[in-house]
Amino acid sequence: MCWFKQYLILSLLPFFFLLLFSGCEKAVEEEVIKPIEMMYGQKNIATAEAAISNVRTVRAALMRYPALSESNEYPGEMEMFNYDSLREVLVDENLPPDMTELMWDPSFGFTYRSDGYTFTFEVRALSGEREIITATPGGVTKSQ
Repeated sequence: MCWFKQYLILSLLPFFFLLLFSGCEKAVEEEVIKPIEMMYGQKNIATAEAAISNVRTVRAALMRYPALSESNEYPGEMEMFNYDSLREVLVDENLPPDMTELMWDPSFGFTYRSDGYTFTFEVRALSGEREIITATPGGVTKSQ
């Protein structure tokens, strides 16, 4: 009979733990899970804002470009076709060697279109939302 009591106790032990700790589920959710989710949410927001800020820097440099160039036009599409060429055209901006430092997704790269009189510059943020950030002479916008 002794082995039966031990078996019964051991088989019911998980149920007792579940009963005992079932009231803790809400506390764990509020004290552990939600703060972690908020932390990641804040990180995504900060990353997206940093990416937008860096796009604004590039936009400002592109807005100054016609005043400093001989042609009085924005750089052509053939001048800015990858990140290295962007760094060469906007050399005074001291852009970092790696576009991830700007919080831009290197797998997306960037898209630049220009007819000399207007431009569109697009990058994807490294945030969890992967927003597309677009700069034009009219301003900077963010879309998903």
